[in-house]
Amino acid sequence: MVEENIEPNMETYEGLIVACGKGGLYEDVKKILVYMDEREIVPSSKAYTGVIEAYGQAAMYEEALVAFNTMNEVESRPTFETHNSLLHTFARGGLYKECEAILLRMDESGFARNTDSFNAVIEAFRQGGQFEEAIKAYVDMEKVRCDPDERTLEAVLSVYCFAGLVDESKEQFQEIKSSGILPSVLCYCMMLAVYAKSNRWDDAYELLDEMYTNRVSNIHQVTGKMIKGEYDDGTNWQMIEYVFDKLKSEGCGLGLRFYNALLEALWWLGQRERAARVLNEATKRGLFPELFRNNKRVWAVDVHRMWEGAAYTAMSVWLNNMYEMFTIGEDLPQLATVVVVRGQSEKSSITQDFPMAKAANAYLQDNVPSSFSFPGWNKGRIICQRSQLKRMLSSIEPSSDGSKKVNIITLINSPLSPPETKTSTAEVKNSQDDNADSGKRTRTTTKLMTSTDANDSWSLASSVSVCEMTRAGNKVFGQAQGSVACRFHLKQSLIPRDSSGKSSEDEEDCSFVAVDYRHLH
Repeated sequence: MVEENIEPNMETYEGLIVACGKGGLYEDVKKILVYMDEREIVPSSKAYTGVIEAYGQAAMYEEALVAFNTMNEVESRPTFETHNSLLHTFARGGLYKECEAILLRMDESGFARNTDSFNAVIEAFRQGGQFEEAIKAYVDMEKVRCDPDERTLEAVLSVYCFAGLVDESKEQFQEIKSSGILPSVLCYCMMLAVYAKSNRWDDAYELLDEMYTNRVSNIHQVTGKMIKGEYDDGTNWQMIEYVFDKLKSEGCGLGLRFYNALLEALWWLGQRERAARVLNEATKRGLFPELFRNNKRVWAVDVHRMWEGAAYTAMSVWLNNMYEMFTIGEDLPQLATVVVVRGQSEKSSITQDFPMAKAANAYLQDNVPSSFSFPGWNKGRIICQRSQLKRMLSSIEPSSDGSKKVNIITLINSPLSPPETKTSTAEVKNSQDDNADSGKRTRTTTKLMTSTDANDSWSLASSVSVCEMTRAGNKVFGQAQGSVACRFHLKQSLIPRDSSGKSSEDEEDCSFVAVDYRHLH
């Protein structure tokens, strides 16, 4: 158009910016904005929404907020879609406090929340480890008669899987099936991971075979075969690259969820070399642009938008790359940093108890003990100073045959044995050079706690089933002493607690661990 001296109109600019926003192409968006500014053209609300999405897909939260605030200054008022775009921006990184602030702005502006809004809120609380609040958001959705969609059901399933509630995850998965919907590849991958983490190998293999033999969706078949390693050879891997290329056209939002779910399944099934390969394919296609950042002062890996399996994969690749750079004589930076939390929560000491922060810290302590720690100036980072980094890298022991060790962490693909021969996740971990203590991190006895009274000496521990919420005739919600309480039909039990809040039951060290492209959504 420009070459032929045809001046673009606002619809042209909107189309370009929205397309770039979907793909996270913020640099291209900035060029378009400069072009418009030179011609004194004020971007419309739709164009600004695309700008916010572009920054959001790249986890550039400050820039997204600046764009949002600029809208009011130039009289391009934020629309309902603008607020939802900002909600999803924060949700992907688990910035639930920022999401709550946007919800307040929506209320003040008279915008009622829709299904897309609630989906973002559920995702924000889940990624931030606030599982009870995620379930409450779903309850609120039902209260205002906002119908859940397929993505809502997927988001609720992810809450259960992150919390390690295996039976509830399975029931939610079956509920999706019984509604007449083929669960997406993401749902299958989440279930594979939660089964593997809980040592339920019969269930994992049955589900993997179900993917493998699926005659309705090619994407399910291809993913199942890839997990089993049938596309590892160079020419066969081109099929996977083709699938990933087609997926890219669906936008970064779906891409982040897809790769997170796939890496989660691969990691916990012991397919860790394959997981590293998939992560490389994701970054080649522009996903997780914040992941690896190297300069003279800092080497950083940012896993705050990742799920646990993806984060372990990324940290393993990062540590191995760091060691390789050290062995070839690269100068070490002043600081090596793992970013686990961003946003307002970085300032809070409770950040260290967030699932991703705990998981990343435990993984580092297992593999490079006493090297990384939380600094006082930022609770969303786990850092290693230059002196300690050099000491750690210099102390890497050679392999048993006397040769120099190439990697800090060995990433291999464990054999996917028949169910009767697959005995424990500990065996897989040992084959991956993981410390046996990491088994504590993968226990799946976590419960969602819903206290009906902060001063009560009893606390309700419910293995929550949102499936009961969605069944016709069983939408039973209520209020209990000022807090939202849900009357669920499944597995509710009262656990006596002493005055300090501790359970009378034995203490357990539990933590949250967490082609037809229509079937991806």
